[in-house]
Amino acid sequence: MAVQINAKPLAGFDRPIDMLIDCHRRIEHFLEVIVRVVERYDGQALDAEGRQALAAAKHYFANSAPKHTADEEQSLFPRMHAAGAIEPATNELLERLRQDHRTADDLYERIDRLLDQWVASSESLPADSLTTLRLDLAELKRHYATHIHAEEEQIFPSAAKALTANQLGEMGAEMRARRGLNVGGQLTTSPT
Repeated sequence: MAVQINAKPLAGFDRPIDMLIDCHRRIEHFLEVIVRVVERYDGQALDAEGRQALAAAKHYFANSAPKHTADEEQSLFPRMHAAGAIEPATNELLERLRQDHRTADDLYERIDRLLDQWVASSESLPADSLTTLRLDLAELKRHYATHIHAEEEQIFPSAAKALTANQLGEMGAEMRARRGLNVGGQLTTSPT
């Protein structure tokens, strides 16, 4: 079960909305990696391949997913407010999306604890833990599907219309800085 993901994003910092969409594909990918490990091993002891797949997914959710949330909450949503792109219904949706981020974090935290328990053991995951893991994964998949759909169908198109090239450039620069990249694109810290 090789974990494959493009090492390079499909979009650059000059296209921050496309980068957010690219991040969504990565979230879906790494969530699916966890689901496939659970299906394949069915709670039985993990071998090196299963451990490696889970380690890659756990790394993504611990390091990159929080940056994506910050990209939206600190760079995109405030600019939409400043640009006057927010109607009352959109404002309510943005608030729901912020809450969705907290819900996803809580669900993933529960999943992560179970994955830690499984990876740390040389034995099977207890049946009750496996059941909880499956239920939480199914809930997180449903949650992300709804959340991502709302962002990609409503928020991102509104932002693309409302934000100026300058605002998008600022947003891209903030996203770059959040990842420890300088203006020239050279890494100043480890990539995530």
